[in-house]
Amino acid sequence: MERALEVVVYGPLGAALFARDAMPSFVKMFVARGRSAVDQQVHQARTVGQFAVKFGGPAVQQRVEEGVAAARAHAESTVASLAIGGPRPASSSAPRRNGDRPSPAATDDAAAPVRRATTVATPSPATDSPSVSELAIPDYDELSASQVVQRLEGLSRSDLKAARDYETAHRGRRTILGKIAQLRA
Repeated sequence: MERALEVVVYGPLGAALFARDAMPSFVKMFVARGRSAVDQQVHQARTVGQFAVKFGGPAVQQRVEEGVAAARAHAESTVASLAIGGPRPASSSAPRRNGDRPSPAATDDAAAPVRRATTVATPSPATDSPSVSELAIPDYDELSASQVVQRLEGLSRSDLKAARDYETAHRGRRTILGKIAQLRA
């Protein structure tokens, strides 16, 4: 009976009293270990971050600047490949309609090498445009714009000029004129 009393009553009661007395020191010990581990991790993270900023920041900035420059160059080349017609006006507040040409005094060839697609001349019969039989592309008039564009690759500069002159004088298809301007650039 006394053995059962020790196991059932005195044992748990003694454990509870020990825990009450020892628990604050255990809690303090657990908190100190946890805080130490967290402080160590934060210190490592801060050190890595400072290293990355010090040595990686300029490299990241350089890559961003290179990317911006490459994107700008790509955009300018895309605009230039799509642009056809006369040079942009140096300053003009009035919008031009398709077919309107700026006066020679209103253009600045050195400052505006990019040509705008809105300045494509409307088709009109020209006396100096080549005939369809003189073009390097057979059955030119029967072909769609996409078919003509496919056949422009590999033509000489003089053949491209003849195709441009003919297209400008007759149908004025921007797709064809844009591709010719891209190939001649």
